[in-house]
Amino acid sequence: MANDNMHGSIPKIDFAGVDPAAAAGGTSDSDAARWAAVRAAVMDALCEHGCFEAIMDGLIAPELTAAVLGAGGDLETLLSLPVSTKARNTSEKPYRGYVGNIPGLPYESLAIVDPLSPDAVRAFADLMWPDTGNTGFCKSMHAYAERVAVLEAVIRRMVLESVGATAEYIEEQAKATAFKLRLTEYAAPGSDEARVVGLPAHRDTSFLAVLTQNDLDGVEVECSRGEGGSWARPALSPGGFLVFAGDTFTALTNGRVFNPLHRVVMTGDKTRYSSILFSSPKDDVVVRAIDEAVDAEHPAAYRPFEYGEYVVFCYKPEMLRHTKKLEAFAALQVDA
Repeated sequence: MANDNMHGSIPKIDFAGVDPAAAAGGTSDSDAARWAAVRAAVMDALCEHGCFEAIMDGLIAPELTAAVLGAGGDLETLLSLPVSTKARNTSEKPYRGYVGNIPGLPYESLAIVDPLSPDAVRAFADLMWPDTGNTGFCKSMHAYAERVAVLEAVIRRMVLESVGATAEYIEEQAKATAFKLRLTEYAAPGSDEARVVGLPAHRDTSFLAVLTQNDLDGVEVECSRGEGGSWARPALSPGGFLVFAGDTFTALTNGRVFNPLHRVVMTGDKTRYSSILFSSPKDDVVVRAIDEAVDAEHPAAYRPFEYGEYVVFCYKPEMLRHTKKLEAFAALQVDA
């Protein structure tokens, strides 16, 4: 696979000085100013690129990161289980269970739905380790998801504030948000010269996806709105987070936030592990642009739709390779 057009880059945003516990930047002038500055950078990045690298030092202790993503850690232990065991991770709903054993695709992934609930994490572990329940996995995985969710909530709030959402709307929207944690392994091709697609180019259906990984890069992202734009292969900083906007955030912001194509391409001889926290509306929630994002200059771009209905549409066989599912499902025709 040729390394075509791989000359783009994505922004890096430092969240130092942003207090996650302080709504809209806290009470002091300096807190509010720092919040506003980072909020502007986040919005610029998501409107132009649909993604960025976030740095929030101290959010996750190094020991916890090592326990989850390090050599011999939780992800490696989980993904090394027999396929028959991993296949117990099932769901009637698309992409909420085990995915793997796909010919030609060196990719395996499991999902923990509602990872911020200790009971949900424990139920998942009971499926994987029915004899022991693996209490260590439960403790570290739940703690890890909680810490990543702190950053996700800050970013989501910043974007909603940027398009004019009220504090009341933001709080109600948070209550209607669901989470899923995907734990993934990408096998190495065994050569630095080889480039093997680990996951084909796609757009997420979610609000946001916050990715962490072991020390192996692999994500490539189309880093601008233009058709045939350049692609970037971010070199994620140690402790960094890769943040992607998804289709429903694009719909919620009436097209202001971009939802980029991205893929995983593997090289070398080392296995890649990643953890991705997805935030999305609950299945029965109707996704519609917030009122403040629609005006005479920005008419509604998408019809309202139930999130669960949209996900089912996206995973129809004929839609799996479609790169503009949101437009196919919900775009409104606007007269010129």
